[in-house]
Amino acid sequence: RDVDKVDRQDDRAAARLFSAATLGFVLEKHGSRLILASCLFVMGDMVDGWQNRCIPHITRIRMALRARFFLMAWRAHVLAHPQYSLEVQFISRESFDIFTFVCDALVLLIVTYCNYFPRYPLLPWLHSTEPCEHVFGCMRQLKRDFDIADFLYFIPKLIIHLSGKFGVLSPEEKENATAAGYHHTYFDTSDIDLPVLATWPTDSDIESVSLAAAQEAEQLLSVVGIA
Repeated sequence: RDVDKVDRQDDRAAARLFSAATLGFVLEKHGSRLILASCLFVMGDMVDGWQNRCIPHITRIRMALRARFFLMAWRAHVLAHPQYSLEVQFISRESFDIFTFVCDALVLLIVTYCNYFPRYPLLPWLHSTEPCEHVFGCMRQLKRDFDIADFLYFIPKLIIHLSGKFGVLSPEEKENATAAGYHHTYFDTSDIDLPVLATWPTDSDIESVSLAAAQEAEQLLSVVGIA
């Protein structure tokens, strides 16, 4: 299903792509494809920076900055060599913009919470479109083709549908009962560590991990001949 007749809304296929098992398979069976392995590692870590329930925020910043530096250095290398082209030797412009925005947004979100909401834990996976997608999935069960007027009219029924029907389901069933292809995880709190999520890095911590992230990105790229 991940290759033939692909469901382009299958979130679990995307999760499998960035899993440790996939990375291990690539390294074991296709050891020469180091750029693929590097991209899977870096981009998977970037996603994990948003989705992980228990890692410290300073680690999230390191993951995000490593991905940003990796992409920036890769792009700069292509631009520095006239025989290369961004259209061939790099990801699409839209993907680059999205990935760098995702990296920047995570860092800024952590800094914002640190400066303005230090008493509250930051749950970055809730700062996403996931809950909206879940609600829209429920709404499509009530009326497949709806407009804003329909949505407003159906709010009472939608609330009952969400709170009543889902009340007897397990967290995983709640995540996936409303939209084929979607795999919602924002209900999952199995390994959440709230004290860690309410611990904030200092400016010196961020400066330190920024340097470390840049070095890690440089090392990963040097393995594939990008210096």
